[in-house]
Amino acid sequence: MARRLLNLTLLALLALPATAVAQNREHQQIFADLRILQEQTQLLRVAVAELVESLKAINSRVDEQSNLTLKLFADQGVQIGGLTDNARILREKLDATNVSLSKDAHEMETIRQELGNQRILLNQIIALVTPPVAPTDPAAAAGTAGAAGAGVVPPPTGANQATPPVLPPPPQNPQRSFDTAFGDYVTGQFDMALAGFQYYIETFPTSPDVPKARFHIAESQYGKGANKEAVTAYEQVITLHKGTEWEPQALYKQGLAYEKLGQIERAKANWELVRKAFPDSSAAILATQNLARIIKTSLSEKD
Repeated sequence: MARRLLNLTLLALLALPATAVAQNREHQQIFADLRILQEQTQLLRVAVAELVESLKAINSRVDEQSNLTLKLFADQGVQIGGLTDNARILREKLDATNVSLSKDAHEMETIRQELGNQRILLNQIIALVTPPVAPTDPAAAAGTAGAAGAGVVPPPTGANQATPPVLPPPPQNPQRSFDTAFGDYVTGQFDMALAGFQYYIETFPTSPDVPKARFHIAESQYGKGANKEAVTAYEQVITLHKGTEWEPQALYKQGLAYEKLGQIERAKANWELVRKAFPDSSAAILATQNLARIIKTSLSEKD
């Protein structure tokens, strides 16, 4: 029994170093794993730092590219604005050139008509100064001689009788005709201005200044106090020349003529239409002022 106990004690003592060695190996393995993990963590930190630096560089390049793109867009906007302004200027010059060419065409047509009239007048003068052809009939010659012997000069008959020349109409110049009528309008000779502008419209119906002439017919009626006739004349401008620069002017001035006739509501309707349809025109500003005046007058009358 004692021997058996001794054997067990010896076995226990022999097993203790083996257990300690096994535990020591496990600790060493854990430390090795921790060291490897620390190295990997360090490598990961370095990689993350490098990635952050790369992202910073990329962000910097993106910012530079964005600034460059914005600058290019701004430059393109300036260039497009300049091209738009140039196109607008060219369009205005083209419109002015077209108007000038139209006027020149009318001038050329007028000159052609004047040359034709002068040619007719010249032919008539030549016919007057050309001596008549002597009669070839002996009886007629004898009768003429007898009349001459008696001291009587027979009157010319037939082909020998001269006809008075038919004078051509006065020279027709569109600009001169318009300027004459406008001069009468400015000086207050409204009846003469009416006749002049009407003559201009009838003689040069395709002139680009016809809307202007018709507007000044209405202005002449308004200037002489014929407000009913002025309303009708302004209506012709509004109807026949819709879309021109004279339409808002005619609407506004027709409102003034309505006011003179005591038709205040019609006047207000005209001015409201001018403000709505032509908000950027000078007539819209005048219409706004007159509407304010009408409203102020109405309020003062109520008070």
